Amino acid sequence: MGQAYVAAGDPGSAMAYFRDAIAADPRDAESHVLLGRIYLDRDRLDDGLHVLSAGLAVRPDHGPLWRALAEGFQAQGDLGRAGAALRELTLRMPGDWEGHLARAELARRRRAHAEALGSYRALVALAAEGAPVPAAAVAEARRYAAALEVLLREVDPVTGPDRCRDASPVRRALAGC
Repeated sequence: MGQAYVAAGDPGSAMAYFRDAIAADPRDAESHVLLGRIYLDRDRLDDGLHVLSAGLAVRPDHGPLWRALAEGFQAQGDLGRAGAALRELTLRMPGDWEGHLARAELARRRRAHAEALGSYRALVALAAEGAPVPAAAVAEARRYAAALEVLLREVDPVTGPDRCRDASPVRRALAGC
């Protein structure tokens, strides 16, 4: 019913419906997600993050809650907390391909290339294991993984071409200088 209100352009009634649904069943993760997203869409970021966090307190195993929370943090401009939420999601639910995709995309935005590469590799592995990952997402993950593997070889302080230039003693030992 709440989604019908949203579709009809009545977010106020939808919000009331989802609040009532949460009051009736605090473990209703989907109502937390939908209410939180309405708040986020209306730029009530603190309210949205509060609803999503409350949902995670009772349903820490719900991927859409973690992804919505990460989107809320991104809307606030807090990419670090968004990344932490997605890392927590993929640690708790390693089979959540949407979580790996969101984590990879955010890591790319943050220029955390090694994290992005790991998430793209996990996404490709999940697809190979039979997870229902869309073919377009797998193809994109493979492309980015290949590009990141080349990039990381160039900037890796242990194996990159400049590994011994101005190296600290620890870096020299790791790089075999």
